Amino acid sequence: MAAPVTVSLAKGRIGVSLPTLVALFVFGTVLCWGQAVLVDPDTYLHVAVGRWILSHHAVPHVGIFSETMSNAPWVAGEWLSEAILGLLYSLWGWNGLVFATAASFAAALGILTRYLLNRLEPVHALIGTISAAGMMLPHLLSRPHIFTLPILVVWFGALVDARERDRSPPLWLLPLMTLWANLHGSFMFGLVFIGIFAGEALFLARGHAGRLTVLKQWGLFGVLATAASIITPFGIYTLWLPFHLLQMKFATTQLGEWQSTNFQQLQPLELWMIGGLALVLINGVRLPLTRVAMVLLLVHMSLVHRRNADLLGFVAPLLLAPSVGAFIRNHSRQRVSRLDNVFSRLARPANFLGLVAAGGLLLIASVVYLSHPLIRTPDPNAPIAALAAARENHLTGGRVFNQYGMGDYLIFSGIPPFIDGRAELYGDDFVKQDQDAVWGVTDELPKLLDKYHITWTIFAAKASTAATLMEHLSGWRRVYADDTAVVYARTEQATQRE
Repeated sequence: MAAPVTVSLAKGRIGVSLPTLVALFVFGTVLCWGQAVLVDPDTYLHVAVGRWILSHHAVPHVGIFSETMSNAPWVAGEWLSEAILGLLYSLWGWNGLVFATAASFAAALGILTRYLLNRLEPVHALIGTISAAGMMLPHLLSRPHIFTLPILVVWFGALVDARERDRSPPLWLLPLMTLWANLHGSFMFGLVFIGIFAGEALFLARGHAGRLTVLKQWGLFGVLATAASIITPFGIYTLWLPFHLLQMKFATTQLGEWQSTNFQQLQPLELWMIGGLALVLINGVRLPLTRVAMVLLLVHMSLVHRRNADLLGFVAPLLLAPSVGAFIRNHSRQRVSRLDNVFSRLARPANFLGLVAAGGLLLIASVVYLSHPLIRTPDPNAPIAALAAARENHLTGGRVFNQYGMGDYLIFSGIPPFIDGRAELYGDDFVKQDQDAVWGVTDELPKLLDKYHITWTIFAAKASTAATLMEHLSGWRRVYADDTAVVYARTEQATQRE
């Protein structure tokens, strides 16, 4: 395979590379973005669990923090990521979380750019990197999955390399699988694609001897990778964890990231699909049947659950780069050669001085950023003022019935919630009962308030029916309301009757 066109760098000059520049640019951009990566309510939960793990030197196996499910079985499958988030928050507050998000995202895109440069001309490699970044943006959040992005790129890049060379994947990937399995449930995609790549190798193998060799190489690696993935506090049960939430049919239809992509608004996935069709229809790019099948599988997964779009964005360029690169070099080189010459100097790895310069910039930016504490602004999932009012009125010592999305912030604030973001802890029936009551689908809200001896409630001011229902419910009074949340408390007479 022909290497991208490069121009030699003069000795003694600072020679930077395209992957380094991409990583630096992305890192700085995310730091400036700051608050945007902290908007997900689950971040509060992950920080709280991480601090508990660090404090107790253990991994929880029951529903800690929950008022209603405190003793129910629960597995903190993302325990290592949560411990990291808890440590970062303890050291640098919210700055630490933004910093880690920026570093992981930048590293993943930098590594992806390097892999693509080995197969594509610089401009096309950059297009692949930009498409991956665009697909990731809706899911660019300070949550456990962010730590796995560099591992994801290295893993799939190594599998593609192994297929190109007709070899078994390298054994140094196995420790990465163990790390991945302790960070986030997406490790299962890495295991599944071992089988898919093995199927491709079998499909293209020649003769009985060739197929037998493939089975030995990829079969052994698959067994070893599976064994590596269960080196966690949960053992063999680790393999079941990624599928547990998928069994909850109601919860997956209610949680935004598990819903299907909404094409009534412009989505990165739509732009990606249009670009892919244009590449095939306009340029007539021909792709191997096996790689087409892999990409279609990723597209299907992204259409079913929007959270899978980032997997498509990062993995598809790696899968397609060998074939697309060969096609472009053979058919379209003259059309892009002038533009590629602008980037050709940046296609080769950075030299020592370039790495030192990049490291210096990274260090300066990190020190400056971490030395200026980030102050969170109110958001719909963090009812800061409403909770402060509840404390002033001495409500927080009682049991609360809360909006689903506010449960994680209550945990972060030291208040056991009625329900929080751990749908797998509460179960599909409980989640459905809660949501139907909050949104007025059933008349169960007063019954639940009495059944669980609730003394105060906190609901979204404009995003639920419950706030309106509470206004007309006998035995309750409004304590506080703003544009984010509304707080109600039982009247003294109602409390005495209980």
